[in-house]
Amino acid sequence: MKFLPALLLVGITVARLWAAAVLPVTPDEAYQWMCAHRLDWAFFDAPGGAAALTRAGMLALGDGPLGLRVAFPLLAALASVAAWLLGRALFGSAVGLWAAVALNALPAFHDAALHAGPAMPALAFGLLAAWAFVRALERGLPWWALAGLFTALSGQFLYAADALPVGVIALCLLSARHRKEWRRPGLYVALALVVVAAIPAIRWNQAHDWPATALGTWRTELTPAWAEAASALANTALALTIPAVLALLLGLAMLCRAARIHARPRLLLGLAAPLLILWLRGILHGDFSVPLLLLAVGIPVIGATSVFLETRPLRLAGAAVLFLAAAFTAFQSPTRSDEWKPVAAALGPLLRQTQPGHAAPLFLIAPDPAATAALGYHFAHSVDGATHPVFLRESQDLSNQFGLWPRYDDFVETDKPADEFFQLEGNTKNPYLGRSALYLTDESPEDLPQTITAAFAKVSPLATLALPAGRKLRVYLCEDYQTMPL
Repeated sequence: MKFLPALLLVGITVARLWAAAVLPVTPDEAYQWMCAHRLDWAFFDAPGGAAALTRAGMLALGDGPLGLRVAFPLLAALASVAAWLLGRALFGSAVGLWAAVALNALPAFHDAALHAGPAMPALAFGLLAAWAFVRALERGLPWWALAGLFTALSGQFLYAADALPVGVIALCLLSARHRKEWRRPGLYVALALVVVAAIPAIRWNQAHDWPATALGTWRTELTPAWAEAASALANTALALTIPAVLALLLGLAMLCRAARIHARPRLLLGLAAPLLILWLRGILHGDFSVPLLLLAVGIPVIGATSVFLETRPLRLAGAAVLFLAAAFTAFQSPTRSDEWKPVAAALGPLLRQTQPGHAAPLFLIAPDPAATAALGYHFAHSVDGATHPVFLRESQDLSNQFGLWPRYDDFVETDKPADEFFQLEGNTKNPYLGRSALYLTDESPEDLPQTITAAFAKVSPLATLALPAGRKLRVYLCEDYQTMPL
């Protein structure tokens, strides 16, 4: 019987690997695929860890669905083990076991286990860091180094993970029992590892004018967005299920009461508090982030589990919550609609039909980041993908990584002498001048944006493609790209 939990975890992981191999690639995963081909220490919306992990899977198994995702079901198993270790270290083996079960019952956890992204690795290494911090307060320097290493790894996937030591620092300041850590090297070693690991991403953000904060001001930071906050809370309820949210709130309330007397609930709340504050800040600004949500609730799940195992009525209530959350997870749609793969397949014949009469290969323009990523992935896997790249319609977009990717208005170096009247252009030329493109959108001809109508000599309707759910996508032939007028 003692091997049953391990066998169940292996079975679930195998099932998730199978699902990862057959589920269609989502736009978010196509985004990770594009980032994986342009590895860097950071991107406009996150550190570079998820892209590197995706690239490793692609190198091992190719860039099909399983290659993109192979690491994430395995990291879900690691997160389950980490939840068990943390629960056992704080409250005993039974709490650790049921905490791992509760974590796997959450829809957001299961979804993150099946799709490429930063959520699962940030959670797995974050839980391991919390476990190592608990052990470090009891056993000394080697565990402090391990805690710093795990925190640094989690921070490579989510910036907020670097806040994990804040609760430990507060505990060492406020607790007479742990103030001795300031006279020992362990805490300083852990903090040094976190800071050193964050330097490459900090330098990248500095070189790119801090894009993660470029759209905000102190006024927007201090002003809640109440309308968007309601939507973010609704998404949180869907990601965790309403019974699980209520159980977590009840568990946190009872832990706060117990923390006045007992040290272990106080330690758990100290570890969770910085992440919960960051999550609450995001909610108040209408920012719903699954990676931050999972990391913020991952530690409280252990505490809530300990509360629900205290008495028989609470155990029955906890079992009902687990059943409802698991049922919702099992019956919800496992992925979003894959509407762009058939579009990419239909574009091949359309391009071959339109290409005659154009000297240079046509390129594709998508209307938004999600379409750019999805078409970029699917079209690159078609016979036409090598010669017909997909670009975003807009120019630099500070809200995401698409602003760094090549655009159809990029300039490249040339040997041509600089024009004395246009010194800002320098020795560069636009490689797409005179070329034609296909623009995909649901906009009618009279609603086409100026970034399209003013950038091409002629824009005319070419075809209409059918999408799932009755949607239609219009394709426009955009001829003779020109420099946009100022």
